[in-house]
Amino acid sequence: MFSLRRSNGGARALVSIVLSVAAATALVTVGTGSANAWGPVPAPTFKSERINGYGMPDPVVRSWASTTTNPKTAPTIIFLDGLRATPKINGWESETNVAYLSRRGYNVVMPVGGQSSFYANWDRPSISAGQNSAYRWDSVLQNSLPDYLNKRGFSKNRTLVGLSMAASPAIMLATRRPDLYSRAVSMSGFPHLTAPGMQTMLRAAAYDSGRYNLNDMWGIFPNVKAFQNDPWLNVGAMRGRHLWVYAAAGVWNGLPPNIATFGTGLSGSALEIVSMEQSQTFSLLARAAGANVRTSFFPVGIHAWKFWQDEVYRIDKAGWFRNG
Repeated sequence: MFSLRRSNGGARALVSIVLSVAAATALVTVGTGSANAWGPVPAPTFKSERINGYGMPDPVVRSWASTTTNPKTAPTIIFLDGLRATPKINGWESETNVAYLSRRGYNVVMPVGGQSSFYANWDRPSISAGQNSAYRWDSVLQNSLPDYLNKRGFSKNRTLVGLSMAASPAIMLATRRPDLYSRAVSMSGFPHLTAPGMQTMLRAAAYDSGRYNLNDMWGIFPNVKAFQNDPWLNVGAMRGRHLWVYAAAGVWNGLPPNIATFGTGLSGSALEIVSMEQSQTFSLLARAAGANVRTSFFPVGIHAWKFWQDEVYRIDKAGWFRNG
């Protein structure tokens, strides 16, 4: 990976295309894992309520107030889901135990839904996915979600944790609205959405995950909104922002026990290789632009929940959720 990044622009573009095609195949095959999380019978501070969807079906927000500190002063962590988000429960709840952070002095928040949405405001409903109304996730994250958190009495010391699909929206929201979000985590993200091959990868993945047509999001590529929402192209606006960027090298931590997990491991490797390539270069650019960037790049790890859960607890241990 490191030697490839030192090569010339043409070679890097070719590498990006090859890796993106591999990752496109991975995105349409990688599964969701098995649920084993704490949450279905949650803490006394748990609430599940609907908030304004601005024209799309009103989303549910599941949240756990801090049980060990005053929620008004406890840092608030908002976990955004990945591409295969479901309308029933956030993957962070069903696949990890990060809701336990509410017992470590944090308010934990998980919006539900947003499959293949990229947490954006879409131009129109995606008819191929059976939608009757367009996604309005950007409006939710900039308006009704912060309003709801204020209503719950949660502190405004907020971190957005964006997983995979949600990493770029998390970065851009923290960049544009530091009054709402103090910092953002890019968790195995793809911060160069307009890189060669990426739009093909994203369209294939979104169509496989729910039959969503990304032309319904911002129009046929190239389009202005795609460039406006590409973190790589907007690093100049990130001076002073607090970002944590995680990715791994796509290397398994041991042999998979069966054929099913062997296939998932290959898919997770391809995705994480692309994420590492983009995340490393993005971090350098953002830091040069004056952003406060913490990086966590691991030689072992694939695109899978176990590694993301482990990284959340490393961030907690570093105290970054509290102070940036």
